[in-house]
Amino acid sequence: MRRTPLVALAVALAVGCQPVPKTPVPVQGDRTSLARLAGSWTGEYWGGAGGRGGSLAFTLRSGTDSLYGDVTMIDPRGQTIRSADPADTHAQHVRSPQQLRIDFVAVRADSVRGMLEPYIAPDCECSVSTTFFGRVAGDRIAGTFQTRAAGRVQAEGSWEMKRVSGK
Repeated sequence: MRRTPLVALAVALAVGCQPVPKTPVPVQGDRTSLARLAGSWTGEYWGGAGGRGGSLAFTLRSGTDSLYGDVTMIDPRGQTIRSADPADTHAQHVRSPQQLRIDFVAVRADSVRGMLEPYIAPDCECSVSTTFFGRVAGDRIAGTFQTRAAGRVQAEGSWEMKRVSGK
């Protein structure tokens, strides 16, 4: 996993003593596939537009089909990343304005895919959507993501997570 000091700090803060995000996200998948994702996971992503990266975290309690998860974006130029939702609406489902809610997740066998809530990207000042894909291998998930605006790819990159507790 590639780490920069800023991203490593973001990951450390995400794993800290903060409460879980406010809104659970239903996960589509059969029981066996859901069981593969049970636990608390943390990680990071990199390679976005302008060198953007950040931290990822989610928790799926064993025997349930909903997770709590979010993404914290770090823009290397210090530009603010904001949700496409109005601030008061966004505040109802995340802990911080810099976080984005994981909106959709589906798991099948060892494959996972999902989407983030739409947000305003600082490099284009436009609404974008991000879709991610990954493979579960034991206590690790690794994959890629694509960020699109108006149907065109704006950024692509990679992500990786590690289970830090539970099963």
